[in-house]
Amino acid sequence: MTDPRQMDHLVELLRQEIFRPIGAPLALEFRRGALPRPLGSLPGGAWTPVTQETIWGEPGGRFLFRARLEVPPQAAGRRLGLRIGAQFGRVMGRSDPQLLILVDGAPFTGGDFNHTEFLLTEAAEPGRAYDILVEAGTIEDRRQLGFSLQPVIHDLLAEETCFDLKSPLDVARHLPPEDARRTRIHQIASRALKAIDLRPGTPARRAASLEAARKIAAEIYAVDPHAPEVVATGHTHIDVAWLWRVAETRTKMERSIATALRLMAEFPDYKFMYNQGYLLDALSQDAPQLFDGLKAAQARGQFEIEGALWLEPDANLIGGEALIRQIQRGVAYHQQNFGVRPRILWLPDTFGYSAALPQIMAQSGVEVFVTHKLSWNDTNAMPDETFFWQGLDGTQVPAYFLTTQPADAKVINTTYCPDLRPSHVMGTWRRYSQKGTGDKLFMVYGHGDGGGGPTREMLHHLRRMERGIPGCPRVTHGTMGGFFTDLVERMNAAPQDWPTWTGELYLEFHRGTYTSVAEIKLANRRAEASLRRLEFMAVMAGHWPEEIAQMWDILLLAQFHDILPGSSIGAVYADSRADFARFAALEAAALATLTERLTQGETPSLLVANPMGQPDTAPLRLAGDQPMAINTPSQLCHRADGSAMTLLPAPSRPALSVTTLTPKPAPHATGGLHVTPETLSNPHLTARFDQGRLVSLYSHRLGREMLSAPANRLQAFRDLPREFDAWEIDADYEDQAWEIEAPEVTVAETGPHRAALRMVWRYEASTITQVVSLEADGDVLEFDTFIDWQDRNTLLKAAFPLAIQATESIAEIQFGHVRRPSHRNTSWERARFESHMHRFVAMAEPGAGLAILNDGKYGHDAEGCTLRLTLLRAPTWPWDGADIGEHRFRYGLFPFADLAEVPPKAEAFDAPALVLPARGEVAMTLATPSHDGIGIAAVTRGGEGITLRLYERQGRAQDWTLDTKAEAALTDLMGETLTALLEGPVRLHFRPFEIKTLVLK
Repeated sequence: MTDPRQMDHLVELLRQEIFRPIGAPLALEFRRGALPRPLGSLPGGAWTPVTQETIWGEPGGRFLFRARLEVPPQAAGRRLGLRIGAQFGRVMGRSDPQLLILVDGAPFTGGDFNHTEFLLTEAAEPGRAYDILVEAGTIEDRRQLGFSLQPVIHDLLAEETCFDLKSPLDVARHLPPEDARRTRIHQIASRALKAIDLRPGTPARRAASLEAARKIAAEIYAVDPHAPEVVATGHTHIDVAWLWRVAETRTKMERSIATALRLMAEFPDYKFMYNQGYLLDALSQDAPQLFDGLKAAQARGQFEIEGALWLEPDANLIGGEALIRQIQRGVAYHQQNFGVRPRILWLPDTFGYSAALPQIMAQSGVEVFVTHKLSWNDTNAMPDETFFWQGLDGTQVPAYFLTTQPADAKVINTTYCPDLRPSHVMGTWRRYSQKGTGDKLFMVYGHGDGGGGPTREMLHHLRRMERGIPGCPRVTHGTMGGFFTDLVERMNAAPQDWPTWTGELYLEFHRGTYTSVAEIKLANRRAEASLRRLEFMAVMAGHWPEEIAQMWDILLLAQFHDILPGSSIGAVYADSRADFARFAALEAAALATLTERLTQGETPSLLVANPMGQPDTAPLRLAGDQPMAINTPSQLCHRADGSAMTLLPAPSRPALSVTTLTPKPAPHATGGLHVTPETLSNPHLTARFDQGRLVSLYSHRLGREMLSAPANRLQAFRDLPREFDAWEIDADYEDQAWEIEAPEVTVAETGPHRAALRMVWRYEASTITQVVSLEADGDVLEFDTFIDWQDRNTLLKAAFPLAIQATESIAEIQFGHVRRPSHRNTSWERARFESHMHRFVAMAEPGAGLAILNDGKYGHDAEGCTLRLTLLRAPTWPWDGADIGEHRFRYGLFPFADLAEVPPKAEAFDAPALVLPARGEVAMTLATPSHDGIGIAAVTRGGEGITLRLYERQGRAQDWTLDTKAEAALTDLMGETLTALLEGPVRLHFRPFEIKTLVLK
């Protein structure tokens, strides 16, 4: 008998013998509801007996089941457990329902599609009673019929024998037919199976046959010293939100950790890693018993916390300072709660990786970057899996791509949550393209997203591969930290032996995430700006409001890689909307406190903070109709959404200052600027329109036309991706395109401080309103936009053909900008048909260029000499309703002579000064920068003083001076001092795009 199919069948029959029913299913009762958190006593309420006809389950539902198990006499001394009977579903890798099982009032294990049996005791005592309580969570819109808990006897000998054969047979399945190792495995397995006697006779005869089979199967195993090695670590990837809400994720964490701890108790060699501090912190609050269990497992060497980040954020759209805070908080959590200094940036599932990351990592003491996501590229395979990644400023860090996939995979895609079998270990080695650089690889395994992580089957497979199976890489059950410590040492010892990848790690997939769910992206941008301003004001006031920490909690959570990108269900964004409403309330309270501390007196005034590294000369923008004057009377303006805005010329506010201005009552000024439906003009720019279309933008300073064809063309495209609706924009989206018809145009404002046209565009069921304006002394043509969007599966772009000879676009990212080809010469460039930016994207030739500034958009494309902003899309899965409704945002056109002009202009455009009513006067300047070539990303409190996060933003080496009397020192991003104290004024030299952290004592 060497037919593989027959042997697989017999092994499967043996597998079914591992857990055998004993007695009848338990008598169960159930009720709707959830357990209290932290886990404690059961709340009161009526219970209903469970029958085969009991119907339960609903989206976001919670149900409780309880029963009592009394150990029957026939189970005496035997391994006794329970089998869960439910109509488990498995959608995209997640289980429904998911269970938390408590035994005698304490959390005991989880239950799900992948974990349907669990061991209660290794030696049952007759008459011993166990109180079983099950909390079941349901996610899908489907109903459950019945529920059961069946006592079972665990036959450990049958389990050991089963996997002694199952593991090598899986290896043989993936070896060529002519391979002698395959033949030998089949021959030995056949002999072992013939020795097994499963007839219902005496237990002794059955056990003896299984022992005989194990002895025969042992002939297969031998460690090949020349075989490659794969270090394997158990893990469960849990999305903080996605197709479920954050509240559901917290319970997923409980269930998954309960399962992991139960398996650790049964398998002492099992090592498990988890990384997200946010969910570990939630666990400590919701289920402190499980959190304590993890700490005990860490002390035993079975649990590893590693990953450096607070949670797994998006890495493209998140701001630079927020990215640093994600690492700072993650590192602090590791150290404070587990005594571990993380060294790995673990981001397996994020949708592309910014070129700013290597420098941030290096300055945070994080040594190596690990992902697998680039294997999802839809066009080009990455050339290497182990390499040095060179970032924006030239910093290099080791990087590693996981290569795990089934051995028979026909695609390049890899995984970070495999159902571990020999096939995945063999596939890990086969997929690795750099076999000449070494023979030791790393993998994680275990079901994610509430699937409970590793299973007992995986652990049995792993034990067999540790023993050595011919034809399969040998496996070591080790730690992620240990593997990467060794790898980093090898790479740093011989860097010339490893390739280098320079620049961003662009994912050729999920390009729609730069745009989907515009409301969360705008909320993120505004929150980042608010916290920057608030922290600066707190430093100036010498008072740190408690609200700031709560605001950071909200923002860091919203930056999770399925929230900020717009790829979650609608309920997630309802929660996020409520979170940002709370953020606004916290901000208002903090601002009130700081305003009172900064200004004390009776004279009504306006408080203005300028946290930027350059003076703020723009007119003030006040919400509503507030006629007044400082030196010049204000002007009443209107936003595109119809709301009133007061434009008030004011004296320049110095860099890093808090200033009060004293207005006086005065009527608004009117008129004074020449404006027609065809023209907006001032000494800097002339914009000409033809039936609402921008047909010319002439820069008087540059003496040239900036457009090559009509611009601000609003274009709609069919947006029906083949898969992953919210994530994707397909390469053929331009196959169906519609130019939105010319708008209705009226003169909206005639000065004296701003002239404006109001344009109303109509497309199908949607309305687009723009106020296009030019300030009297402004050099930016602004498009204030209000959209009532009602058209699903439609992509909206604004196109700007430029009279610029360029072959690349220039897009701001964290702490600098990147240049990307705007041609389509190679497959790499053709695949980058949609990209991301932060506050600007530009094109330039020597001496002239044009930048498009924005206050909340990220997606765009650049082809030839045309730039297009991606304004909106309305995907229908996983949220049918995404982007439907009202949207408010601004963008502007800024002609420039030197790219160095753009970053400060974009910074000011993104976050106009916040004007606060106050009483009293203040004029405080923290310090005076010598020029605006160095950006100031944050002014915050440090361990021993005031921390300034500085970065070179022009892409050129330069010197910079901060005029201050304070002593100062340079630190890394973690606040660890790098230099001796410097006496003011502080003179610093910056490399292109270099980040420096300066602490004023």
